[in-house]
Amino acid sequence: MRLTAKSLINYNSVNSFSYANQWTVRSGDNNILYFQLIDSDQGPYNVIANQNPNSYGSPINSLSSSSGMRYIAGVGSSNQPASLLVTFPSIDNDKVLAINAVQDPNDGSIWSVSIPSTVTPSGGNVIFKLTEGTNIKSFSVLNLIAVEYPQNDGSDGTLPNRTCGDGF
Repeated sequence: MRLTAKSLINYNSVNSFSYANQWTVRSGDNNILYFQLIDSDQGPYNVIANQNPNSYGSPINSLSSSSGMRYIAGVGSSNQPASLLVTFPSIDNDKVLAINAVQDPNDGSIWSVSIPSTVTPSGGNVIFKLTEGTNIKSFSVLNLIAVEYPQNDGSDGTLPNRTCGDGF
């Protein structure tokens, strides 16, 4: 099984959200980032050879269904307890941000992480570590997050001033 995560935007409930290629956050804002766990080995992504060559705009080509089937973490007693650590890496070890995700009670495939305004993640890749009982599955998603720095866009040659909190 190969796991991945899809970013969710405009999240209102498990029945009201949109898929996106990445999250875009602004430094200094409170951010709640939603995502859905996906089993890449399942679903329409892996049956592309069976697609009708005369079909246009089929779901196989859409972002929402092109990369597997949702994965519900923690199903079965041997997969309890389930937890998910989300890490925003940085080339500066002091600015690596690791946050425990919260599983949605209405859909076990949807999780969220809350990033307070006092903390700014690095943009780029995001690493996930899913623990289900004694089983651990780790994966990363490339370029999952973009970070805007409205106070300093870097055009003057200086780097944006990032802060990273402790205790996550």
